[in-house]
Amino acid sequence: MPTRATRRGSERQPFQADCDVLICGASFAGLAVARELAGTGASVLVVDRYEIGERQTSACAIPTPWLEAMQLMGSQRQSFDELVIHSPRGTGRYRLPWSFSTFDYRELCALLAAQGRFRFETAKVDGAATAGPAAGGTRPASTVHTDRGDIRAALVVDALGWRRVLGSGAPIQPPDAYLSRGLEVHPHGSGDDLEVWIDRDYVPAGYGWSFPAAGEVRVGVGSFDPRFHVKEPTVRLARDLDREAAGYQGNWIPHRIQEATERGIFFAGDSAGHCLPLTAEGIRTALYFGVACGRELADVITGRQTRAAALARYGAFSAAHRWQFEWMLRVQRLIPRVPPRVLGPAVIALSNRRFVRWSFDHYLAIAHPSFVAP
Repeated sequence: MPTRATRRGSERQPFQADCDVLICGASFAGLAVARELAGTGASVLVVDRYEIGERQTSACAIPTPWLEAMQLMGSQRQSFDELVIHSPRGTGRYRLPWSFSTFDYRELCALLAAQGRFRFETAKVDGAATAGPAAGGTRPASTVHTDRGDIRAALVVDALGWRRVLGSGAPIQPPDAYLSRGLEVHPHGSGDDLEVWIDRDYVPAGYGWSFPAAGEVRVGVGSFDPRFHVKEPTVRLARDLDREAAGYQGNWIPHRIQEATERGIFFAGDSAGHCLPLTAEGIRTALYFGVACGRELADVITGRQTRAAALARYGAFSAAHRWQFEWMLRVQRLIPRVPPRVLGPAVIALSNRRFVRWSFDHYLAIAHPSFVAP
């Protein structure tokens, strides 16, 4: 587990800044945006409540082709060519057409940040208000309020997570929001299989997992319904696997896509609901939409398009994926209704090699690594 490094108290001095691009959030989506701006000469400021790589909130697993495409293989911990899915009445072993990898969160963030060119500050973002022209120019700007002072920028990205801090109105809180909840423990240990449990004894609607990562095993439970708590089933799953329930971490996970632009601000990652329902996979989609957002911003900086055009293009790009997210959400809602006597045989039957290749290739195509450029 990472050591907390965020500056506190007297180390957090007030500051004000003007920049071309302000990226709020220094995890997968925010750093992917910054990566795309590296060659533009823009003044880019990234702010986050925590230091880069400090606050891991997921099991940190991703299709290996994405690590390769983003040049992040240095963070890889283990690779898996199979996915094992357990149910109370049967287990299926799925031979994947491409591998999944677990990775170290701090190392991946450091590698991704090194591909960008930006200034970083720790600050808690409180909100934003549309203001007048940016310093030194006539382009419209936004003023973002933080606990350390105000920041003005011509282009603003919210990659802060599901709360959608820079959106209009107060964020919808669970259990009313379209959120899943997840919790995992990180005991020391090893393993060879990437495993998932679809078992209502652990959670009525959701799944459990065990993801080995070279020296530790990430064991957790996620619930599609935020009303169901997941600590007790997480501890029980760890115990059933003869693992220690140590090193807790958890998070809310959005499972419905939202508008990717609002009030002249770009949203990427969890703040736009860019997390796939059913699987709760949000890392590669955060990278994918972060890269897309960064490209639109780069074209504004270099004069190839206006901010208004970038907002329209990026919003349309995100919206074009809505049907895929909504289709997966329907499947997410269907699985808890499948009778247990049917679920077990289905898990086994769906491990057919031809079906696995077809389904997983289509799944990867939702956010394909070929989208990434060096």
